[in-house]
Amino acid sequence: MPRRTAYGPGTPCWVDHITVDLTGAKQFYGDLFGWEFTRENSRGYHLITLRGEIIGGLGPSPMGPAFGSSWNVYLAAKDLGHTRAEVGRLGGRIVMGPVPAGENGRLCLAVDPSGAAVGFWEGGRDEGVVLVDEPGALCACELHTSRQEAATEFYRSLYGDAPLVIRPSARTGWVPFFGAGAGASASDAAAAALAAGARPLEGGLLADPLGAVFGLTNLN
Repeated sequence: MPRRTAYGPGTPCWVDHITVDLTGAKQFYGDLFGWEFTRENSRGYHLITLRGEIIGGLGPSPMGPAFGSSWNVYLAAKDLGHTRAEVGRLGGRIVMGPVPAGENGRLCLAVDPSGAAVGFWEGGRDEGVVLVDEPGALCACELHTSRQEAATEFYRSLYGDAPLVIRPSARTGWVPFFGAGAGASASDAAAAALAAGARPLEGGLLADPLGAVFGLTNLN
């Protein structure tokens, strides 16, 4: 069981699903991956676990239906104050924070120069997702953007040679990829997701029934 408690600066280290329908999201992903959900705070934020290990977060949309539902990807930051200043200097825009996340650490949210929303996380204990590269767990994160050059320059200036994947795409946004469920291929998992109300997107991606975009990875 791959466990991870440390991430280098700029490495995708946390994902969460911010949604207009917590019950619907729990049903869809619980059935698809076997996820369980533990309420973390009074604002309705939940930790997502798989076989007892943390694999991400789930929370209510702060603006209701107008905001919609989305998967958010967070990059590791050892000094969030410095990262915040650099994001602005390099042409990005901070939209929230830094704010504390209980005793776990601090986060901020930004929009990069390509227009993609991205989070930054400074962990106080474990530095992010603990269970990785397993069926049902986070396996990769990619930035899909029509402005690949601007995005590459921004992240390279911010984090040097951090292992980031930036792909050309007509859509813009960070995408988490999860391992297909135990004993299933990515095509099997995609078929199950579609049967549960997901929509197919360009490049083999999926939009869940609430509109949040994710991908699937073969681990066999």
